[in-house]
Amino acid sequence: MPEGPSILHLKSQLTSFIGKKVTKAGGYVPMDTKWIKGKKLLDILTWGKHLLFVFENGSVKVHLGLFGDVLVNERKKVNRSFFLEFSKGEINGYVVRAQKLTVPLDEIYDWRVDILSNEFDPAYVKTLLKKQKDKTIDDVLMDQEIFSGVGNIIRNEALYRAGIHPLSITGKIPAAKITKLIKEVVNYARLFYEELETKGKKLPFAVYQQQFAADGSEVIMKVLPKSKRKIFYSEHKQTMYE
Repeated sequence: MPEGPSILHLKSQLTSFIGKKVTKAGGYVPMDTKWIKGKKLLDILTWGKHLLFVFENGSVKVHLGLFGDVLVNERKKVNRSFFLEFSKGEINGYVVRAQKLTVPLDEIYDWRVDILSNEFDPAYVKTLLKKQKDKTIDDVLMDQEIFSGVGNIIRNEALYRAGIHPLSITGKIPAAKITKLIKEVVNYARLFYEELETKGKKLPFAVYQQQFAADGSEVIMKVLPKSKRKIFYSEHKQTMYE
């Protein structure tokens, strides 16, 4: 599943369409697309893993899920799930979900929790973490209402950088370590995005999917029982708080 940096990178590839009029919209998503035809694309925004196309009469939220893909001026040999065509160029979504939003985006999205937003607010995030004190930090990091844009890569890499075991109880983690973790989440996400923008690839992983971590210690891999997602960590570098 694409994470926040990947969606922000995708947005940068689509900005040339801002201000252009849609000549045709469609796809097999259940959302009616007639309201988009002939409308000018006013803006493209992101919130975590959501790609948002803004029109005067509403917005379209696009989510790529696990296997979605968006191509610019290219098509696959399969049907498009959602697309926007312009007089010059097109945006084609495959295996994506699209939903019409009719209320102002500021009433839907809290930009204070978007890890790549200029409005990201560490102090506010700390207040949210206090309400999750009994949960393990690996679960909390994946809560998009607290860390919008974090996926499994950022979760594992940020915890390694902060020196926190993923199965630590959130309320038991020292305040200084929480501060460091939040900083590492944002810093890694920004590096992730910059690498995509400048080199078109992801950062080398320090612990995620590795046999040995960046410091040379052995990496442990576990499959979480609820989500079935894999976590990777170094018991040598990452402290358990319980």
